[in-house]
Amino acid sequence: MVVGVADILGLSKDAIYRRLRGTTVLSANELILLSNHFRISASAAATDGTVPVHYNLTETEIRSPGDYLDQLMVQLDVINTLPEFWFYLANPGIPIFHEMMSRKLFAFKLYIYGSTCWDFPGWKNMKYRRDLIDERVLDQARFIAKHTHRAPGRELWTMGMLSATLDQIEFMHLTGRFARAEEAPELLAELDKIVNHLEAMARAGRKFLPGENPSESDVSFHPAHNELANNDNALLIDSPGRSMLFVTYIMPNYLLTENEEVCAISRDWFKSVEQLSTSLGAEGGKYRDWYFNRLRGQINDARGRMELGKE
Repeated sequence: MVVGVADILGLSKDAIYRRLRGTTVLSANELILLSNHFRISASAAATDGTVPVHYNLTETEIRSPGDYLDQLMVQLDVINTLPEFWFYLANPGIPIFHEMMSRKLFAFKLYIYGSTCWDFPGWKNMKYRRDLIDERVLDQARFIAKHTHRAPGRELWTMGMLSATLDQIEFMHLTGRFARAEEAPELLAELDKIVNHLEAMARAGRKFLPGENPSESDVSFHPAHNELANNDNALLIDSPGRSMLFVTYIMPNYLLTENEEVCAISRDWFKSVEQLSTSLGAEGGKYRDWYFNRLRGQINDARGRMELGKE
């Protein structure tokens, strides 16, 4: 602890010990540095029900896809310090960590974000090309995906989890916004691969990366299907003593809070909705088969519509 705090404040270990003993008082600047680093409010606990929230867009300007991935890497470093943490994820679309398994699909998604919510100069009128996204950024995404697939988790999915992505691909295809005509069918093929891999993980009840042997993984995975609850874009990183709640706000940007009460409410919500959901995991059986066949049918329907559009 002393070494860590010394690094943050740029002081010697002796100076930190003096502050711990109380012989030297923390300055206002030192208190703010510690508050920002550990995301702990330096003010007195609020009594009016307000909750401290961080918004990634207000903390660092995103001028390139790499800026966004750098933010996620910072969060990953914090998450990796938590003991025995679990992922609770509710998402009406494909969870971003699963999209990161496909370099082609995630590059396309970064283009969508760059031309819409991030509004990169010139991107709105630019046709999509793979080389718009630096390969090092996709390497970072793969690194993040690898780590998140090492964390046990429970995920709530809907039947519409592919809808937004399929609509984006179809729209881009029909409006001529792909630089290459082969781009749309290639992206649909990537979606097929993701669906197949999600089904393989669900069937095994374990998380693993494509190409890995599921029998060699001990990371539990519990997906469930629910159409009754409003599956917001929410990710709860739950661990003893400290939890982090990420809520998507202007996708893929996010709000973050570590407020104990809000995290506890979110945990209870996840567990309550899961009890009303149908398992897609190892015990899912025929229901799991039906669910994933429906997803494949949606991809094939989109493929058929785009083929008709050529005629």
